[in-house]
Amino acid sequence: MTGDRPGMPGLGDAPFNAGGRRATRNDDHRETVGGDDALDRSLILASVARDARLDKKFLLLIILAAAIATLGLLQSSTAVVIGAMLVSPLMGPIMGLGFGLATIESSLIKRSLVTLAAGMAVAVVVAMLIIWVSPIQDVTAELRARTQPTLLDLGVAVVGGIAGVYAIMRKLSGVMVGVAIATALVPPLSTVGFGLVTGRPDFALGAALLFLTNTLAIAFAATIVARLNHFGPSLTPQHTAMQVVGIVVTLGILSIPLALSLNDIAREIRARTMVQSELDRMLGASDRIDSLNVRLDGDTVAVDGVVLVDHYAGRLNNALAEAVRRDLDRNARISIVQLRQQTNAAVQFEERLNQRLAALERRDEDSRAILAELIVGGLVPRDEILVDGQARRVVVRRDREDEGEQVAAAIDRIMASAQAAHPQWLIQNGALSDAAAEEAAAPATP
Repeated sequence: MTGDRPGMPGLGDAPFNAGGRRATRNDDHRETVGGDDALDRSLILASVARDARLDKKFLLLIILAAAIATLGLLQSSTAVVIGAMLVSPLMGPIMGLGFGLATIESSLIKRSLVTLAAGMAVAVVVAMLIIWVSPIQDVTAELRARTQPTLLDLGVAVVGGIAGVYAIMRKLSGVMVGVAIATALVPPLSTVGFGLVTGRPDFALGAALLFLTNTLAIAFAATIVARLNHFGPSLTPQHTAMQVVGIVVTLGILSIPLALSLNDIAREIRARTMVQSELDRMLGASDRIDSLNVRLDGDTVAVDGVVLVDHYAGRLNNALAEAVRRDLDRNARISIVQLRQQTNAAVQFEERLNQRLAALERRDEDSRAILAELIVGGLVPRDEILVDGQARRVVVRRDREDEGEQVAAAIDRIMASAQAAHPQWLIQNGALSDAAAEEAAAPATP
């Protein structure tokens, strides 16, 4: 007989679970783990909701990010544009939207949409103000790169969104830095501002499509990963089906213009490759392409460029247009400018001429310097100095008896100093013949 009270389990007995079987320590462990997972999900949701708030810090960061991005785009500086991506706080409300859709939390969805809309408006307005006051409003490579989004950008955004959710759940701040760089958010908004200010609706629409692509892809990727990690456990299968159908339909609609853009880029690359290959075949062995621009203008292939040739080809443009029509089955508008390139003999002659001119300039500078040194103090009259630049010879006509001993010694020191400063010249006392003197002195007259 034991000391247990009737109806109570003994010390060696385990309590029964709700199913009527005896509970084990594994059941207790699973309950504890489940409780920890629920707590972790609650903390993650609280962190996401906090990052999706619209406050002064968010507005300040979006203003700074938009300013940095706009200046970087105008300068075509990749490093500056990347800096704007790192400063941008837009990833917070986008992740909030994704988690809100995963849990169908209306308050989180509303908060994220309001913050995202405010950030977009502020970024576009800041960009417009900077571009409006900027004296530089040229189209740069960085600006043009944000105007033609494709399916490849959609793929990058989806993968980036998955990495971002993983970073949030595992608290990996370094991963979020890479996600911010891979998925550009603020630079497209700055490009929208550029298009609005400069009257380029194609730039504004293309950049807006890129921003929409990145935003929706990141948010939907966050939704999928969050659902796979059991966020929103109370949702029914009907809710899950509704989420899946909404994501698939939205991404499917978004993929249509992206696929068309990718197809246009692929056709343009094919046209450029074909044109460059045909042009290389038509040019001579020593001819070369200096610049080449190939673009699709509707059903017409427009080609502009400059080639350097030894001999002018009269039918080059017509022959290239015929090749484009034959290979691409499109109309062609060709404008290739041919410039005569220098032969090796011409280059060598130009080099020798430049060397000769440089030598003459140096000799002329030396003669003026020697004259300035000899006439210092007024002891040697200018008209008594004869310069033969061709022979690098200077003659000082003197009468030592008339000079006197002290003046003669002073002139000797001046001439010695000039000779030491210009050892490649010969500076001496004496006289040249009258004809040589006139020929030598004429070009040296200041």
